[in-house]
Amino acid sequence: MAMNKYIHSRNIYKNPPNFKKLADNYPEFAIISQMDVTGKISIDFKDPHALRVLTACLLKSDFNLDVVIPKDRLVPTLPLRLNYVLWIEDLLNAIDRRESIYGIDIGTGACAIYPMLAAKKNNWHMIGTETDDDSIKIAKENVERNNLDNLIKIRKNSTKSTLEYLFVEDTEQKYDFCMCNPPFYVNIQEVWESRSPARPPPKNGFTGSPQELITEGGELQFCRQILEESKKLKDKILLFTSMIGHKYNLKELLLDLKAEGIKHTSTEFCQGRVTRWGIAWTYQDYDLFKLVPPREKPRKKSLPITLIVPKLPDQPYNMETVAAKLKNLLDNLKIQHKVITKRKNELCLDLKAYINTWSNQRRKRRLLKQLEGKAKKSKLDEPGTSEAEISIETINNNGSLVNSEEENTSATEIESTGKVEILNENPLAHAFLKLVGKDDTITLSLEYLSGTLGKEGLHQILQYIKNNWK
Repeated sequence: MAMNKYIHSRNIYKNPPNFKKLADNYPEFAIISQMDVTGKISIDFKDPHALRVLTACLLKSDFNLDVVIPKDRLVPTLPLRLNYVLWIEDLLNAIDRRESIYGIDIGTGACAIYPMLAAKKNNWHMIGTETDDDSIKIAKENVERNNLDNLIKIRKNSTKSTLEYLFVEDTEQKYDFCMCNPPFYVNIQEVWESRSPARPPPKNGFTGSPQELITEGGELQFCRQILEESKKLKDKILLFTSMIGHKYNLKELLLDLKAEGIKHTSTEFCQGRVTRWGIAWTYQDYDLFKLVPPREKPRKKSLPITLIVPKLPDQPYNMETVAAKLKNLLDNLKIQHKVITKRKNELCLDLKAYINTWSNQRRKRRLLKQLEGKAKKSKLDEPGTSEAEISIETINNNGSLVNSEEENTSATEIESTGKVEILNENPLAHAFLKLVGKDDTITLSLEYLSGTLGKEGLHQILQYIKNNWK
């Protein structure tokens, strides 16, 4: 669903760009555009080259910025970037900071898009940090080409910190805000598996280099590092902000901030068919939540299904014991599970089930007993025949019968750790599982994300857990 009606009220891209005007004014845009029989001009948004040309022409047309976007680097989508800058304007206005603004862009990239927009639009002083030498070189060239050297400085980061290294030599400088569009993914495999199979194919072409998309620990760990460093820099930076690409990461970071008692707020960045989130926090005496309240567009919520985990005799009723038993059940079901967050009284897991191992359990057990009996009888009736020569059928994941040879083959595709090796199939169920211990009660909840079985698949998994808990 297109979400332009939720775009920031001051975003100039609330109304789509005039492609005809761009084609008339920029020959390079005319080359990559096409006109239909009605005279409407369009471009192929799945073509990375077309996206680069479009972005470069919009920067020139709307901001008078001459920016070179390398072929092997991320193409910045202007509506999203502008939404982020406008939100920071809102935050600064709310705390009466309007003049002599100094900001930091963590991981500025080859285009240095945030510093360029902030400097050109608002005359802000910006530091753009970057780890990649090639991106630094191009970013500096873009800054110099637009005569913004007096407002923008590009700094190389050779350390493992995100912010602290800036203050090793320059101990007196203070900043109004920092911003970041962190890498989303842990590895390249996660890049390709990140999109829910329930969603339609992306409208835009894929762009970006590994250093722009991947970081150790992924987006959540990257933002948590900024949070940890912010505790040491609370008197150096007024507002700490970051863009978030995955909503469950936003939830976890909000929990982190609440647990620390840090004043914060959040927002949604809606543009086209893409939604991102923003988070901001401060250690100063500003109630950001009241000054700039979180804005979420109304949408139908998917309520989680819950279970109060029953106590078992002769076993301690605590998070450690319950979590271990739960993981063992998930392993038995061959459900892939990854720890998202682990705290003293809370555990969050990302679950993906690629095969149905939980349905028709009674029928499977009954048929297995019958087959075992037949196998023993056959072996007794024919002493010269070994069990290996008996064609025994076993039960597949849907409760029907398959040859034991086929069952063995599929079993080799699944690790005993619960990680499924079949990566090209759509998951039957994808959900977040949360264990929460409170007031001598441990509650398990499952929140549906996607999957071909729908929410009914989660009910079936939860029922299996209930039936096999003892």
